[in-house]
Amino acid sequence: MPSDSLTLSVVAAALSPDPRVAPQMARSLGLGGVQFDAFSSSFDVTDLSQTGRREFLHVLSNEDMQLAGLRVDLGIKGFGVGADIDRLLSQLGKVMDAALGLQARLVCVDLGPLPEPIVVEKPKPTVNPDLAGMLILPPSVSVPPPMPARVATPVELAFEASVTSAMLELANRADRFGVTLAFRSDLSSFAALQHVLNAARCPWFGVDLDPVSLLRDAWSVDEIFSVLGPHVRHVRARDAARGADNRTKPMPIGRGDTKWDEFLHNLDGAAYHGFLTIDPLELPDRQSATSAGVKYLKLHGVL
Repeated sequence: MPSDSLTLSVVAAALSPDPRVAPQMARSLGLGGVQFDAFSSSFDVTDLSQTGRREFLHVLSNEDMQLAGLRVDLGIKGFGVGADIDRLLSQLGKVMDAALGLQARLVCVDLGPLPEPIVVEKPKPTVNPDLAGMLILPPSVSVPPPMPARVATPVELAFEASVTSAMLELANRADRFGVTLAFRSDLSSFAALQHVLNAARCPWFGVDLDPVSLLRDAWSVDEIFSVLGPHVRHVRARDAARGADNRTKPMPIGRGDTKWDEFLHNLDGAAYHGFLTIDPLELPDRQSATSAGVKYLKLHGVL
């Protein structure tokens, strides 16, 4: 992979809750960017005034750091039934406005639970004995009836309607701001993510790709990159050990089951040129994990 195709960055919260300190620490580790949570206990990007935004950018500039976008988690309900969707859409609008004002037209969003596409088993074609011929299928052999079509339950239909409606409205807002939204879901499959992206059909929507999700998913790596590779807008760099039933345990980058050479090769094949953001928040020693991740990825040609 060409070493200049990716920019190595880190989630700011992994280094320090202070937005002035995190960029300094990122620079000392040889990173090129920092990604901030839009909302945290110590810092709310959406509350920054115009002056505050200029000061924030000045801090990043002094450390020669790029802002690798903002990130938001919609919570355990996401856009599902019972969620305060108007509030979530309002918050996302404020985050997009802040991203635009901070010259970072990228917001990464964990959508929470998503409706899984209903897979309808195609009925097996019936064979007419008269047409098939006696040697192929004697008249005495009965042909089983076709499988009944899978029908969505009212709960599933309500869930899908809620998520689809919210995504369509979010698409309208993204279009007004001109900000890219990169989505992931730690609670759903890549098939579900593709399903909602297809329903919205928004050019501002893409994928926040997480290699740990690849370890857990029913789709193969080739399937995921074939379907969603062209839509990757951000990459979350994590690793994990994979156990039974695709369960995973967080591990430092390079010490889990992610095949990094293959993963980076696939990113190159998908023509992805953006941020690879180290996210060690699930590990006990975040700073050490960040440092180890930087060393490992740089050995694999990532700047």
